[in-house]
Amino acid sequence: MAAAAIPLAGFNPARIGLHISGEDMNRRGKAFWGPGVEDGDPVDLTKAQGNAQKRYLEILESNPRAPYMMPVVDLIPQEWIQKAVFEPRGMEWYEETVKKAIEDFRSEVDAITKATTTSSNLMHSISDADVTILFKKPLVAQSLIPVEASKGKVTQWDAVGPNGAGTAFFGSEDPVLTESDITDYTRTGTNKILYAVGRLTKMARIAGQTQVPARDMMAIRTLAATEMLKNLRERSILGVTRNVQATANAFADAASLEYAGLYELVTANSTSPNFKDVSGSTIDTYDKIRPYLDETYMLMVQDGLDPNLAMCDYKTFGLFARGLYEHFRSDQVKTTSVGVAKITLVMANGEMPLVPVPFLPTAAGTNGSIFMEDTRHLARRVLWAETMEEIASGNTSTKFVIDAAEVLIDKSDIGSSDVPAYSLQGGVFGITLS
Repeated sequence: MAAAAIPLAGFNPARIGLHISGEDMNRRGKAFWGPGVEDGDPVDLTKAQGNAQKRYLEILESNPRAPYMMPVVDLIPQEWIQKAVFEPRGMEWYEETVKKAIEDFRSEVDAITKATTTSSNLMHSISDADVTILFKKPLVAQSLIPVEASKGKVTQWDAVGPNGAGTAFFGSEDPVLTESDITDYTRTGTNKILYAVGRLTKMARIAGQTQVPARDMMAIRTLAATEMLKNLRERSILGVTRNVQATANAFADAASLEYAGLYELVTANSTSPNFKDVSGSTIDTYDKIRPYLDETYMLMVQDGLDPNLAMCDYKTFGLFARGLYEHFRSDQVKTTSVGVAKITLVMANGEMPLVPVPFLPTAAGTNGSIFMEDTRHLARRVLWAETMEEIASGNTSTKFVIDAAEVLIDKSDIGSSDVPAYSLQGGVFGITLS
């Protein structure tokens, strides 16, 4: 009964890469989340992926001819990174946990390039059982922004501005009582589809099974495609170059098939912005940056937000680390050997982590940035998370696609429709890098 209740019937996976209609998107979203999850509900994505796997397996068991689709479960759950960044001893716990996961996954040898044909350097007659997954790295932005369920192609939410909750007044013993209205805004965002396509020849698949020890080439190829999709998501959330092979990134507005990232959302507010653009001056030290950081923090607090996360590029992180050492003569930086670091900033309302993100621009010039966010007013609305399915192939090779559908929403933005205009999130942009 559980399998029959999932509305996958009528979905044609052969259309993947060509066209997915709004009806198909709605059907897939309902199938991924299953019963009991409503639009906008906060969710544990790792748990949801596991539950979706069980439901999809029930479908395949009851109907072997059903479209073959399978959710992909994260190797490093986002809640691990959340714990590392937001909890006092989370960094130590994170390092121990991830090291154990790496050991369990057995991924310590040479770099992987591609597992597509027998000409790949992953083919050996005698080899280690392990493959170092150099592209597998913690992705901070998508891990620290809350995930909410979306149940349709267009997601909708309501926003009330900082001064939109009505009025209050002093009055006489016999006052004239005049009510005031709440000024609310209905916002929408259209889910966008992310794709990563791969192919594995029959010869490569068989040859992998005959290695000593054997390699599951399909698993390696699927992992690679999944990570590239996650890289695309990280870039999209930040609002930088979407080309996953780019090493020099720049801030970029979303194209028509993409969703707006944080930089575009925040800097679209030209009316009463909470971010500071310091590109007109040489701001290149901790002492020069900190006053602007305090200012954007207070602007956000005055608008009713409670900033709890700062993200920056690697060079700006270095400026802060050196500046703090000069002030306190002690190491204020917490790092792990598995890709996560933070500096704890002491602000007016308490402590806040500053976390470096590898995809932010680091070119010399006024390209440094610090995002200051209240993550309780941000969400990644997910119609469906990473799902793997085999698609039609013209020969004996196996072709597959990893896809997901989602949109980043900013609940502090009181603009209209899905056009970013009045985000109350903050940051310092235009920091001078050498």
